[in-house]
Amino acid sequence: MILLFVLVLLIGCTKEAPVDEHPEWNAYPVRFGNVLAAETIDGFTLNETNDVMSIAGLWYATWTAGEGTVIRNAQGKDATVYDAQIYLLLKEGQTEKGTEADVNDWIKRETDAYETSETTVTVNGREYRVLHLLNSGAENPYHRGEAAFLQFGANAVTVEVLAKEDFSGNTEDVLMRFLSKLHY
Repeated sequence: MILLFVLVLLIGCTKEAPVDEHPEWNAYPVRFGNVLAAETIDGFTLNETNDVMSIAGLWYATWTAGEGTVIRNAQGKDATVYDAQIYLLLKEGQTEKGTEADVNDWIKRETDAYETSETTVTVNGREYRVLHLLNSGAENPYHRGEAAFLQFGANAVTVEVLAKEDFSGNTEDVLMRFLSKLHY
């Protein structure tokens, strides 16, 4: 009798699965909950996704072009460098003000590491702040690139396209094609 009572209580207390607000996103290779999905663009391969920090509201993914080459980085660790790489970082924040501070921090890191110029672009109705990146130091294997930043509500995303000197593609074109394949 007690077992039956406990069973009834447990069944009555189970939570329903969260509603999938975007079931159409299941077709895309990378999905960050109900916040963002990304498609892979031609010429790039999905290399890594990491949602281990999703409990803290951070998601990360990379796409690569070309063959990887192992180098020793400035910290003395082995790192794989590709002809070009796309990095996506999503922050699911608690407040708009806190997320704005995160975006400003991301931008500062880019301006500290690269020579930059800034513009804005609108893709699929979203206005991104874009930094054109030019490497001024010999220790960074990526010589040029683009970084886009977008805050939407309490969430933010940054997409960075970095390329080695001999990458034949246009990093601005790669960025624009990738941004057009993001789904919010």
